[in-house]
Amino acid sequence: MSIAAAPSRLERQKVRIRPMDAARTTGIGKPLTRLKAWFQRSVIEGILMKRQAERLYLVFGGHIFFQTLNAAARLDLFTLLRKHNGLTRDQICQELNIQAQPARILLLGLVSSGMLKKRRDVYRNTRLTNELLCADSPTNILPYVALQHHVMYRGMPKFFESIKEYRNCGLEEFDGDEETLYQRLAHDPEVEEVFHDSMSALSVQTNKILADFLDLSNVQSLVDIGGGDGTNIITLTAKHPHLKGRVFDLPSVANLAREQLAAHPNASRLGAVNGNCFEDDLPTDADCFLLAHFCTIWSPEKNKQLLKKCFDALPSGGRVIIFNMMQNNDETGPLSAAVGSPYFLTIATGEGMLYTWNEYEQWAREVGFAEVSSDKLPRDHGAIVAIKR
Repeated sequence: MSIAAAPSRLERQKVRIRPMDAARTTGIGKPLTRLKAWFQRSVIEGILMKRQAERLYLVFGGHIFFQTLNAAARLDLFTLLRKHNGLTRDQICQELNIQAQPARILLLGLVSSGMLKKRRDVYRNTRLTNELLCADSPTNILPYVALQHHVMYRGMPKFFESIKEYRNCGLEEFDGDEETLYQRLAHDPEVEEVFHDSMSALSVQTNKILADFLDLSNVQSLVDIGGGDGTNIITLTAKHPHLKGRVFDLPSVANLAREQLAAHPNASRLGAVNGNCFEDDLPTDADCFLLAHFCTIWSPEKNKQLLKKCFDALPSGGRVIIFNMMQNNDETGPLSAAVGSPYFLTIATGEGMLYTWNEYEQWAREVGFAEVSSDKLPRDHGAIVAIKR
């Protein structure tokens, strides 16, 4: 390069100055730029974006976090920690007969996701973990964890196909040619047992809510449609000594209910009826039909069909109770509705989901119920009570 072609000092400075640097050359711009950088780093990235990033990690790594939970549940780690009120990693390895490196990975996942807490070298359960994930807790959901492992993870990879085709493509992973998971379970007794154990655990979790908050003082005979093994009616009749309860379900399920109900002290007030609620007549000697975690299985059209059958079978003054986790009317959540709905599309029937309060109320009025009320209950649950006048 010739002397004439060499850039001047001013030109060299212009080359080195970037747009953001320009602000730093003034007395006013320098603190403002630093403040902006601090705000970007500390507030936006450090607080606001961090929360969004952590939520994304939980979504993106959901399968990993679940398998971490499932492994801990199968090792019965939570029960062990509850028994000893906390253990060190070395003690956990000794008790569970596992090596240090796998234990370290497992415990990292459990602590970072909030399922365990660590103080110094000691790992302990959280209060919620003690209640829901310990085998010796009467309110544990371990059977539901097993259901996720044996059923949900088996069929949910077909969620995309189910969205595109509007059918339960995940059902292809289960033996049989029937149209719903509930029918195909009979082909796999082991998975069927896991399924019914999980439904019982769910009922134990929620039917106490129903019994505590719902007034059945004016009900004499209740039929639990799709009532499974009878856990609901056992709880409700124990709470209301005047009440008679029956399960109405498919023959194979009703037989399971009969076995459990026969051994119960209130057996004289309990029973089971074989039937398909869409094909067979409903009992006409009941003054209350319970639809507990049942309407979520079916399409809006089928739910209205079922509610109309209930209306026609009830006497004047009779009622239908719809008991479910509920979706917000503005369709923004809660998370329980978002987690539960894909299962019904992808595996169960290809048509259900967790519906909004307004939808249930509208369906009940459309089929003839004149008096419809709603009650918000704990754990995202609700009850819609529709009375025939």
